[in-house]
Amino acid sequence: MHPIPHMSVLIVCALLAACGERDSPGPAPQAANATLPNPADVLDALPPEARPYGLDVYTAHCAQCHGELGQGLAGNPALRGIAPAEMQQKLRDYRAGRIREDRAAKMAQAVARLSDAEIAAVSRYAGD
Repeated sequence: MHPIPHMSVLIVCALLAACGERDSPGPAPQAANATLPNPADVLDALPPEARPYGLDVYTAHCAQCHGELGQGLAGNPALRGIAPAEMQQKLRDYRAGRIREDRAAKMAQAVARLSDAEIAAVSRYAGD
């Protein structure tokens, strides 16, 4: 029995997910017990030299509004206590425009140019 490399599994999952998106009119609501994506899986699929460092991403894109320690500033929420997988999913939803709340436009702008790897790295750094 030969183990399947992680990258192959991720590629197949990405292709299957992309195929399913064409058939549905919009994002399907997540079930309460659905497993959220693991930020480490996204980062582990990259070669080491291509992995972004969460502190760098956080400092450049998040610290101005959420504080140096993720404590929240000027009415912006604290980030500590949010699970990394939950944070990653929420950031992806902001980027895709699926969240519509008071701060959604500002958050969408903040994460608009972040790659999936950068979102995974910052989620892993700032979460919990």
